[in-house]
Amino acid sequence: MELLLKLADALIDTLKDSLTVFPFMFGAFIVIGLLERGAGRKMVRLILAADRVGPLAGGILGAVPSCGFSAAASNLFGAGLLTVGTLLAVYISTSDEMIAIMVSERADPLLILKILAVKAGCGIVYGFLVDGGMRLYYALRRKKEQRAAEGISDSEEAVDEACACGCTDGCCAVQGNLFVSALKRTVRIFLFILAVSFIINVIFIFADPASVGSFMNKYPFLGCVAAAVIGLVPNCAVSVALTELYLGGVIGASALLSGLMTGAGSGLIVLFRMNPDKRENAVTVLLLLLGGLLLGCVSGALFF
Repeated sequence: MELLLKLADALIDTLKDSLTVFPFMFGAFIVIGLLERGAGRKMVRLILAADRVGPLAGGILGAVPSCGFSAAASNLFGAGLLTVGTLLAVYISTSDEMIAIMVSERADPLLILKILAVKAGCGIVYGFLVDGGMRLYYALRRKKEQRAAEGISDSEEAVDEACACGCTDGCCAVQGNLFVSALKRTVRIFLFILAVSFIINVIFIFADPASVGSFMNKYPFLGCVAAAVIGLVPNCAVSVALTELYLGGVIGASALLSGLMTGAGSGLIVLFRMNPDKRENAVTVLLLLLGGLLLGCVSGALFF
């Protein structure tokens, strides 16, 4: 009976977490649908032009306390509308349920603002570094002598690829009602998130957060590594557990930040579901893990 009650609680928690993602995903699919239905080459160019400052917007928007932005960013990345750096900026700055837990525990508001500022700042800086590194990599790979010429070429190729829908004038218009189409796509992803999140919540029933926290506190660097790896688990419950452990004095700021920076909520589930390039997904997760671990350790030592 006790196990059944725990499973029921896990199901309720899963529904709560997943339902918070639903409206953000629906909005993202509407935006994608508009682009697919004839927003045209001009809008695509505007989005591509914003890519170079995308990490700035991603870092700021990602700081909003919700799993939804990371899921929406993954949708847009899968549609080819965001750079890797922008996506990582959103992931790193995302705080999930951290703010709600800290407010409920009456934590110092300045502490909350500091964590948000550090995470957003790290996400922005890391996003620009990754995008710069990616541009340099492709510039060397393609052996372009002039960066300006390469930029024009790449932009035109990207516009052509984004608009290559088999239509005669610009981007094609997808048949059917925009909102119905977006709703169907959202429901499919929602059910996928629901199933995976329920399995994760069931695992948390048998996990012992106190034992994990003691290990992290005894071995600080290994604790950061463990927190960063645990942060990759695509569920808001991870940020809740890490925040509770930090407020309870079980883990330090570096471990907390490492876990929060790699914690992308449901974003990683949507990433692997929506982006067919598995190699690109794996590289993105690796960059998130390494960046979150390094930035978490350094920022925790410098600012806390």
